[in-house]
Amino acid sequence: MKATWWNDAIKHLSKNDKTLKKIINKHNKGYLQSRGNPFIALCRTIIGQQISVKAASSIFNKFQSKVKTVSHKNILKLNIEEIKSCGLSYKKSEYIMYLAQYFTTHPNAIKSWKKMDDELVIQELCKLNGIGPWSAEMFLMFCLLRPNILPLGDLGLRRAVGIHYLNKKDPSYEEIKKIAIKWNPYCSAATWYLWRSIDPIPVDY
Repeated sequence: MKATWWNDAIKHLSKNDKTLKKIINKHNKGYLQSRGNPFIALCRTIIGQQISVKAASSIFNKFQSKVKTVSHKNILKLNIEEIKSCGLSYKKSEYIMYLAQYFTTHPNAIKSWKKMDDELVIQELCKLNGIGPWSAEMFLMFCLLRPNILPLGDLGLRRAVGIHYLNKKDPSYEEIKKIAIKWNPYCSAATWYLWRSIDPIPVDY
């Protein structure tokens, strides 16, 4: 599902940021779209932590083959070693198992999150084992399709901002925030395009 605000975001970003306009014109195919199933989205997010988009995609495909249909019920039929065999670390395997247990005992969690603002959802998600601020932000972007997420801790975003705006490798959070003022209220779209500018594979957490 394509974000309903996507076309508005492109117009806003192209109008307010000349650098981003060039990136948008170059990478004009594709768009931010929902992963749909919240549980699968969180599994993908855990798998994607601190590894490349390509590696995350490969591991998720192996994980999906192992589980058959990715659901909390099916994952609970496996053990940690079986999950780990897909290329996951022991810790990530534990996190996914915990997540499956959580969804089993909290069937109404998603409905509650959809009604909360961004910061409150992040707070709630960060209570889960293996879900930190970055993972929560990816969930907001790729599952709930929130339009104004700026994942300051994301290495790809920081690298892209450094390349395109500051001519440095590791910009500070404050430097990124200053540049991102012109992106508001569509930081999610700006982030997606900046990811594309340094990696031709569409980001899909």
